[in-house]
Amino acid sequence: MPGPSTLNYLIALTKKIGERNMSLYWVWSYYGKGGKVTEYLKWLSSDEAKLLASQIEKETGMKYLNTYTTILSFGDYDAEDWWAAPDWASLDKMRGCKALAEWTRKTWDMIDQTRPQKSRMMRTASEVKVIEKPEKWTELL
Repeated sequence: MPGPSTLNYLIALTKKIGERNMSLYWVWSYYGKGGKVTEYLKWLSSDEAKLLASQIEKETGMKYLNTYTTILSFGDYDAEDWWAAPDWASLDKMRGCKALAEWTRKTWDMIDQTRPQKSRMMRTASEVKVIEKPEKWTELL
């Protein structure tokens, strides 16, 4: 993948809905709230969390993959949630998802809301189309 200093443009290609491997990922990075991390990790393993994750998938198509945590503080954030999406439309469905709203309410006090959080969309490198900057801009015409 080209570095940030290059003048390349990346365009994500959308897979057909229903293909076996979902390859559009929503990643949300955040910090745990002090004194609540153990409770949060326990909740993530609970039947309630599993039920909400399955309801989110039914409502939106977004599949919860897992929550990943840093080891020995190697990382910018304490944790990341990874979700796989079958298409871009599923992200729009997240806005009105009742199960996601409930997930947020249940975890709100376990996540440090006073520190920055980050969201990003990812694709596998094999599914990204790279368009190199032409020698002359007129080559684009």
